[in-house]
Amino acid sequence: MTKRVFISYSHKDESFRNDLEDHLSMLRRNEVISVWHDRKILAGEEWKGKIDENLDSADIVLFLISPSFLASDYCYDIEVKQAMENRQAGKCQIISIIIRPCDWHSCDFASLQAVPKDGMPISKWDDNDDAWLDAVNGIKRHIEEFEPVKQIEARTSESVFPSLTSETVKWLDDTEITLSHRKVTQVKLSDIYVVPDVEYHELDAEDFDNIKSAKSVLSALGLCLISGEEQQGKTSLLKFYYTELLKNEYLPLYIDAENVRKSNLNVVLSKHLSEQYEGVSVEEFLSNSRRVLLIDNIDNISLNERYRDVFLGSVNESFDNVLITCHTTFSYLYGEVTELDHYQVTDLLGLGHKNREELARKWLSLGQKESISDTELYQQCDEVKARLNIIIKKNIVPSRPIYVLMLLQMFEANTQLNTELTSYGHCYQQLIYQTFENAKIRSEDFEKYLNVLSELAWWILVNEKKPNQHELDVFFSDYCARFLPVNQEVVVNKLLSHSVLQEQEFRTGFKYSYIYYFFAGKKIAESYRDSEDVREKVEHLLSLMHREDYANILIFITHHTKDSWVLSEISKVLSGLFKDQQPASLCKEQLAFMEDFVKSIPNLVLEQREIQNERDLHNEKLDNHERNQPKEELPEPVDILANINKTFKGMEIAGQIIRNRHASLTMDSMVELADTGVMSGLRFLEYFIAISDTAKNEIVKLITSHLLEQPNLSNREIERDAEMVYLHLTYDVINGLLRKIASSVGAKEAMAIYEILEKRAGTPSSSLIRLSIDLQFNKKLNVSNVAACVEKLKDNAVCTRILKEMIVQHTYMFPVEYKEKQQLSQLLDISVKGQRLMDQRSHGKG
Repeated sequence: MTKRVFISYSHKDESFRNDLEDHLSMLRRNEVISVWHDRKILAGEEWKGKIDENLDSADIVLFLISPSFLASDYCYDIEVKQAMENRQAGKCQIISIIIRPCDWHSCDFASLQAVPKDGMPISKWDDNDDAWLDAVNGIKRHIEEFEPVKQIEARTSESVFPSLTSETVKWLDDTEITLSHRKVTQVKLSDIYVVPDVEYHELDAEDFDNIKSAKSVLSALGLCLISGEEQQGKTSLLKFYYTELLKNEYLPLYIDAENVRKSNLNVVLSKHLSEQYEGVSVEEFLSNSRRVLLIDNIDNISLNERYRDVFLGSVNESFDNVLITCHTTFSYLYGEVTELDHYQVTDLLGLGHKNREELARKWLSLGQKESISDTELYQQCDEVKARLNIIIKKNIVPSRPIYVLMLLQMFEANTQLNTELTSYGHCYQQLIYQTFENAKIRSEDFEKYLNVLSELAWWILVNEKKPNQHELDVFFSDYCARFLPVNQEVVVNKLLSHSVLQEQEFRTGFKYSYIYYFFAGKKIAESYRDSEDVREKVEHLLSLMHREDYANILIFITHHTKDSWVLSEISKVLSGLFKDQQPASLCKEQLAFMEDFVKSIPNLVLEQREIQNERDLHNEKLDNHERNQPKEELPEPVDILANINKTFKGMEIAGQIIRNRHASLTMDSMVELADTGVMSGLRFLEYFIAISDTAKNEIVKLITSHLLEQPNLSNREIERDAEMVYLHLTYDVINGLLRKIASSVGAKEAMAIYEILEKRAGTPSSSLIRLSIDLQFNKKLNVSNVAACVEKLKDNAVCTRILKEMIVQHTYMFPVEYKEKQQLSQLLDISVKGQRLMDQRSHGKG
């Protein structure tokens, strides 16, 4: 069981606390401990209450002993006193870590074990890492030997606390879908479960963040309604809650509403208690003050509305803590169910970047959690996550746990895939075939359903709307005249009931974007050579390639055909974008106006950062960015914005074709496609540099007008600061666009073609793009490659700075050996800093 560790320290010793957390990282990763200190208090939380709460629940308390700690009234008089009382009661163990020389031998806790060895202060050791390793080894011994009194009481009272039935234990770990993995015989829910996020309705006005981890529901138990789409993971979430509640000594009971056929609550409780616990009566359950009721799928309850309300009324009278799940459509109507008026409503969200990475990491660790290295795990994780992101891409495929797991399983079983399809086309087709199988569609009828859906997708694309009932009838009438007749009612009902199609506002369309794009692309790929209408539509798609839906249909076309017309048409569009510009070379002369600015930027420092924390922060930024994207279609952009969007979409399409078709495209075709994509991006960059230089004076004036609001700045300071802001913006765009080109056009399997492009162009921009592709897709830092790039850029201050930022950022996201860091430090003239200092915040300590 994970031990809770509380760190008591003076804020003047924050750097020591940071070092300690780094050295405790493996204990945290292996879930031996969880760590808390006052820097984890969120803005707006009542800090003293949080400190008291976490100190009181701690199993291990670590004192960071120093003169500042002993001088702090809060540390010594409050935290030490409470910890000593808890130790006396057997609730926690105390370990003193001597970090700086001080008179600690006369303290109350002097008789307790201290680390490192012989109580020698950390600051006095020749090597701080050796000191911390010795201290952590001592802490590990204490953790292994100490058993809190609450665990002893729980163990000795097992005969009193009810036991789960074997069926319930098995159910709690059942994934409820068949999952196969080459390294384990059975995939358990506890091995792979990732807690999703939920969005709260009508939070207090002061709480601006209404998206939180679903764990937050447990921290404020009460009455809560959790809504989600089908297969969103509602039942798995209740299993997670069930397990966590048991761990925290609550008494949960799970009820699937579909099995509730009587409104008499006691009858329902009696049935489910006998199934889930050994020998617990209804009276005993209802008399337990820590009882919690979990009701799944309330919208499927087997009672009519009147008796459903009677049942819910009884639940509300008997329970203070009730967690109920329902389908999203029911949550829209819950206001009509008065018994749910006082429930906090939350929406279950799909798995974002952070959660998808966590699930991929757990999947990849199955069967090798203790043996796989961090380097290998993060490399494999990023490869898998990149593939997931391409397929899920802005919810083309729903980012639900079941879809992510199905895709992970497909990646694992790639040797059995249909080789006639491209590397991602098979994923979409397999998802569709699986849906057909769930709908009990016979395999010999697959072709019929595929053809109906292709023609329907084409109708929607051509008419730019979903058909109403009359239009749908006409569509099927025309279809039956051109192809073998089908039973409209049977086909439509099967597809509606199994989430291929959906009815919305009296119109019938595709439930999920990927199904629409897949079949629209299929129709175009199969008919392009024979149909003038299809060829005209493709021209229309290409002319509006900046639209998200059109760009996706073009990508799906490449899944269905290997015909060269796709590549030539896309290349033609990309070649025409910003055709009056030369590709930006980023030579020293072109960037001369930025040299003084770059020299004024503070030198980079290669800091020691916790990799998983940096990756989490990066993924959280991606999630926040996606959540803040407008959901409605934006108005048609003006020409220049349309061309910029086309450039970005075109680069992405070129990159996806290379990644999907690298095994079947000729080298010349891939070089041409990659070159077209990269050059369109660099022509836009040239255009940006040109217009930003031309508009510099206007931009500086605009920035100056905003800075004038700062009365403490002189006119000269305002002018200088405005110019610095302008140069910062320009530098950031150049830096960001180079990485965007690399991430869009790059592919791990095609590194040879980027080397050809670099040699062909021979420019600083091509060298930076090639190195960025290497870092983003191979995930390894090759020092010799970096050295070669440094040599090419040695007289170019701006590009050298961009190179340094690429390398430093990589070291924060992936493990890099200390020896390599030292080589990079010398090569790039970057100092290595032992530890990143956290922002200082005071909560009443010295």
